[in-house]
Parts: sequence; structure tokens; C-alpha cells
Amino acid sequence: MRIDAGRILVLRSHGVGDVLWSTPFLANLRRGYPAARIAYLVRESCAPVMAGNSDVDELIVYRRESAGIGFLRDLRRRRFDLAIDLIGTPRTAIQSLWSGARHRIGFDFRIRRHAYNHLLDAAAANRGHEVEFNFSVLDYLGVPVATRRLVLNLSPEERGFGERTWGQLGYAAGDAVIAVLPTGGWACKRWPVGNYVDLVRAIAGRHRAQLLVFWGTTAERRDAERIAAACPGQVSVCPPATLRQMAALLSRCRLAVGNDSGPLHIATAFGLPVIAFFGPTNPSSQGPWGPGHTVLRDESLPCLCCNRMDCPDPRCLAGIAPARALAAVDAALSS
Repeated sequence: MRIDAGRILVLRSHGVGDVLWSTPFLANLRRGYPAARIAYLVRESCAPVMAGNSDVDELIVYRRESAGIGFLRDLRRRRFDLAIDLIGTPRTAIQSLWSGARHRIGFDFRIRRHAYNHLLDAAAANRGHEVEFNFSVLDYLGVPVATRRLVLNLSPEERGFGERTWGQLGYAAGDAVIAVLPTGGWACKRWPVGNYVDLVRAIAGRHRAQLLVFWGTTAERRDAERIAAACPGQVSVCPPATLRQMAALLSRCRLAVGNDSGPLHIATAFGLPVIAFFGPTNPSSQGPWGPGHTVLRDESLPCLCCNRMDCPDPRCLAGIAPARALAAVDAALSS
């Protein structure tokens, strides 16, 4: 269904990986609506993912401290013709409705469905990865899918940071460096730190590659230092960096090994093969996007993909042996 629109609002709001997975949708939407002004509503913590994205004319940054009626009135003043809600939370449903857009596309999630006047079948759209879920909106609009590539554009300054830091870490331009990503928003999505220690020791004993451990929070930095201490000289800890500076360093790596997290999905945007540990989340819909990746799970457990954030006994990650991860690293480096 072709909808004429000069001003388009896209709502995705949160999740570094989820926001990144919306970039192929935006690239195709831009091709379908080349003259439209496209705004993207995103939480402050995830806004850096969209910086420098030429498919978006304006980022509307959602901050909790300014998220009241004034924020909604500001949306309405922008006079959008079309609002597209890719996530369908209660908050984004309200934002879509309050935008005043004449056309509002969303999915039939419970009571939120009443915020939209173009309603899509979420079960029918759930045909695979979240990237493809977003493509169902393009199908509805009659916009062909011309690109499936994730978009994360680094600025010259960010690339310069990556190059300088690479040298400060003692790496040469062509060195094979493995990114180690023990990060993750949920504790139950993280492979045990002790397993990472065993893995980096095994890699260091078998390969000449350097390993660079990334972190985000203070607690993750302590984990990164513990992992790096297992092999001094061959394993380094990433220095303090913004999300985009970290992306610049990831773009220079040869391979990434880590948890289901924003940094892991950022690595896929640069074409790095990744080895990912999965348990409570579903790799079919939320796994690494694109070919050449390896997902490791403990397939003996019936509770995989529970999607729980508060599991008291996350055996699904602990049951993935370091030997399996090492075999996957061996295979990735040999190819």
C-alpha cells in the first residue's frame, strides 16, 4: 500500500543491537521515499548507533528526564504524515498516537494495537531475524528490499582514534587481533568469566593472534582485567572509549568472540565473523546478522530462549564448554 508522506517518524527507541538492525530498513525506506524528511526516535543511550547515518534527517533523542507531556507536544508540532512503530511498546504506541500522524503503522500487540490505523500481523511478520521483521513494513508500503546491509558509519575522527589506539596497544596495521566481548546488559546472557579465562589461555597457547578485551561498565572492566591477566603480553584491555570509539577499534579486528550484546552486533556491521554465546535469547531472531557467524548453545537444555532477564540459575551459558569455543575459533582463523 503506497502512502504519500513528506515527513516520516520511525520509532525503535532502545537496544543497541535492535537499533542497528533497523538500519537496513531505513536504507530501503530512504530509497522508497527519497524526498521525505525521515526522523528517528531513539533513547539517548542508543543514539550513537545512528550518528552519521545519511538515511536519517533528524534524530529525536528520548531522555527520561524530559519525557513528559512536553516531549509529546513537541512530536505533534513536527506534523508527521506517517509514523512507523517498529517495536510496539506501550511508550512508543503512545508516542505514535500523540505524534498526530495521519497514517500510523504498527503491529497487533495487545492493547497497543489501538494506537495505529495501519495494523500489521506480528505473527506473520515474525518470519526470522528482527531485520526481516522490520522488512514486513516495507512489504506493506510496497518498498522493495534493495539492501540488507547493516549501517554504522564511522567519522574520520573516530577512525583516527582507532588507528592511534591500535598503535598505542602495540598492534601493527595488519595484525590479527581477536575481540573478546564479555559484555551484556543482562547478567544471565553472559558466558562465565572463568570460561573466558580458560578460552583466552587456550587461544594464546595455540595461535599468534593478539586478543583485545572490551568492556562498558565498571564491573565489566574488572572482568576484562581478570581475563587479560590470564595471558599478560598477548591479551590487552581496551582503554576507556565511547560506544563509537569502541566500534572504531572493533572495525580493525579479525574476529569477535562474545555474548549476545551490542558490541557483538556492532562487530557484524563491519563484516567481522563472530562466535556468539546464546542462552535466554533466540539466535534465529536476535542472533548475529549475516553469513559466516557461529552460535554456540547448550542444546541439551529445554529452557533455551526463555527470554528471562532474572534467571537465578543461568545454566544455559555455563554449559557451553571453552573447548567448543576454542574449536570455533580454530575454524574461523583457519578460514
